[in-house]
Amino acid sequence: MSSGPDFDRDGVERMIDDEIRPLLRVHGGDILLLGTHDGHVELEFQGACRGCALKIVTYAIGVRERLIHLAGVKSVRVRGVNLSDAALKRVSAAYADFPFHAPRPAQAFDGCAAR
Repeated sequence: MSSGPDFDRDGVERMIDDEIRPLLRVHGGDILLLGTHDGHVELEFQGACRGCALKIVTYAIGVRERLIHLAGVKSVRVRGVNLSDAALKRVSAAYADFPFHAPRPAQAFDGCAAR
């Protein structure tokens, strides 16, 4: 799938590999990049994430908030996860100043990947 000229698919893949996937794998999950088109990113949860009751939270905070700010990204959707645009705007506002980074190896990780 193609995307606009300012879209950085490599940046999306790096963010997934470096910051999102490690958080999901802690809990036996994973994420697959299905495709991109005109700045729209489509993903699918894998493993334990598929049936997790907190996958909506993980999507909104752990996945979308990391990817939506990358160059050229207009939207981020995870197949099978539905959250209204109004809810996504509230999440974005609530976490606007939160530094989204994967935990460093020296830090203990306690809890859901969405935190």
